[in-house]
Amino acid sequence: MHSVMGPNTKDPQSMLAKECTVPDAQADLSPERSTHQFAESDDLNCRNVSTPSILGIWRVGSSIYASDHCVISLGQPADAIDNPRWEYAIKTFTTSHNQWTVKREISQIAEAGRLISHPNLLGVLDASATASHPYVVMPRLMGNSMQALLGSQEETSLPVAIWITRQIAEALAAIHQAGWIHARVSPDHILLSSTGHATLINMGYSQKIHTSIPDQEVQDSSFASPEYLAGDHAAIAAMDTFSLGRILWQWLTITSCESSPLLERVATLVEQMVAPDPNERPSMESVVAKLKELEFSVLGLHIGPTSALRAA
Repeated sequence: MHSVMGPNTKDPQSMLAKECTVPDAQADLSPERSTHQFAESDDLNCRNVSTPSILGIWRVGSSIYASDHCVISLGQPADAIDNPRWEYAIKTFTTSHNQWTVKREISQIAEAGRLISHPNLLGVLDASATASHPYVVMPRLMGNSMQALLGSQEETSLPVAIWITRQIAEALAAIHQAGWIHARVSPDHILLSSTGHATLINMGYSQKIHTSIPDQEVQDSSFASPEYLAGDHAAIAAMDTFSLGRILWQWLTITSCESSPLLERVATLVEQMVAPDPNERPSMESVVAKLKELEFSVLGLHIGPTSALRAA
């Protein structure tokens, strides 16, 4: 670990505004000037999809993300004719994808969305699993995936990593308290705004706790728990704990910290979160409490009074 965190280190919000700024982000909300929301795009070709211009009460604009599984397009209310603002995202699905799986995913998103609300969890505004073209409507978020930042290998201070991880832990705690798990926690399913606000997305694979997990492909097994990969265990909250622990572990590979005690405390937490035995992992509420404790412990090291306050 490189040691750069000290008394003159900037606060995490201002640091992340620099570290996480999305180069292609635009203030313009028109479909011609969009950013890559939700995940990094495979390409912007709508493969095997012919999406109507109107879905329910929504007008569908240009696509901003496409994969073999789905297409995400800009959206606005259908009666917003000639309105230049596109403040919603509409997710539709490729015709080559199993339709039963699509209906199940939309039903999961809609049910979880009705039960769970949190500032760090992407909300669902509308959804239809029975329409001729099933769809999900969400707020349009400006940002980039956490994976883009981790993949850049740019050095990040440990307090920033703790701050981001705590935000996602709080969203997961809300999901668990509602009796669900996310089931696919990974850097690709976390959006970071230029100000550092973290949002957990993609509840399409979410499961009610203690229900069986259907056999489905895992896109990135490096963040999935051993029992999830084995496919012989009902859904439990500890699966999400393991995944978030792996994310914090990955953050440690690009973070800087000159405080050995702090680093050791974070490493201990990671070790607990990724314990092979799910019964030995802490609850998400405990993880949140520990991350907050770690955040508070370093406030004096990287946040100081502004020059205006010093002058006063």
